[in-house]
Amino acid sequence: MRYIFSLIFLVFSQVSFAQATDWIDFEQSNGHIRIPVTVAGIDTYAIFDSGSQVNAINLAFMEAHDLEFKANRKLDIQGVNGIKERKVYREIPTNLIGMDLSMEMVGIDLGSPESGILLGAPVLNQFVLQFDYPNSRMRFAAHGTFSLRDVQNLEMRSQRGSGVPVVRVNLNDEMERWMLLDTGSTTGLFIDRIIATSNGWLDKYQVVEGTITGVNEIATVDYFRLPNLGIGPYGLADVLVTVPSEDGGVDFGNRYSEIGSLNKGIRISGILGYDVLKHFILTLDYKNGRGHIWAP
Repeated sequence: MRYIFSLIFLVFSQVSFAQATDWIDFEQSNGHIRIPVTVAGIDTYAIFDSGSQVNAINLAFMEAHDLEFKANRKLDIQGVNGIKERKVYREIPTNLIGMDLSMEMVGIDLGSPESGILLGAPVLNQFVLQFDYPNSRMRFAAHGTFSLRDVQNLEMRSQRGSGVPVVRVNLNDEMERWMLLDTGSTTGLFIDRIIATSNGWLDKYQVVEGTITGVNEIATVDYFRLPNLGIGPYGLADVLVTVPSEDGGVDFGNRYSEIGSLNKGIRISGILGYDVLKHFILTLDYKNGRGHIWAP
């Protein structure tokens, strides 16, 4: 994705942010953050996904509006539930917060055509982002606007190779693990099953079976409620936890990523998503792996 990294940086570097943009209202649609954008002259929504290494266009959106774009290559894309070959479309005209861009995006399945695109690392790397979940609003800031080095209160890193943000959390005062901080995930916590079984949580707490839909396939899962979760200086009670079924396999670290693009780094034990983040104002420096949360 080198092309899109350089293209996005060139366009954004020409935009002057004295400090930060005004607050922009966003919709919380099934746990996804999305804002209005225009793609190929069509009004639609963009989902912000800090767990994705690529920008993507919704195949259902393309089909609904009879859109065709140049596709000069294919990538094997890793989702939580599997791997699938996907086309890479280029020169997609997009207007994002008043900026006209020509973007490169991977074609994936995002469900309803109402959400046209998904914005991941190539865009998020360019800003410090604030997500005010309780008030459903967000804003963009240039790097250096907020001194997160001094005020960060999350134990957070950028995963080596992928660059995705990972955060250390406390699970029920029994262990600490690194989780992918994922603004595109609708879950609370989605963790390795071995963590739950080794602590006896699936025996202690009521378990409900269900399914989840990933970018590439549907997977069966189990749900339960964990009494305590610690994140930064805060503690949450009765947190919804998802684990793969006994015969299910999940790759937490490689969500929406190009196969072969990753290097080993911190072991990621799960995903921290909307059902936890919804309580906070999250400030995220994606590029430098720093974060701050505040409960208003």
